[in-house]
Amino acid sequence: MNQVLWISLIGAALVILGLIFLWFLMDILVRITNMSRKKIRGNESTTFCQDQDLDLESKQKAAAASIAVAMALLNTSFLSTRQESSQQMSAWQIGHRNQVINNRLEISFKDRENK
Repeated sequence: MNQVLWISLIGAALVILGLIFLWFLMDILVRITNMSRKKIRGNESTTFCQDQDLDLESKQKAAAASIAVAMALLNTSFLSTRQESSQQMSAWQIGHRNQVINNRLEISFKDRENK
């Protein structure tokens, strides 16, 4: 019984020492990467306005792309649906349900255009 306790104590000590070593290693890596970032940030002050303009332009492009994808998904025959865990549906039932939902969406968009 005494040997089991010593083996457990030695194992726990090795695990704790390994965690401390990994913590120390990560601290060193963070400090090294922060030094290189500080050097780069000194040169960034002149290009801040250019980066901000590029960021705005990329956000506008991302918004336009997301709208295009949303419009393309409206024209598909299968829309994503949540499948309830208590009720299993066959592929035919899911397809028919999605077709009904798609028809309802088309009707509602036509009504909005007519108004």
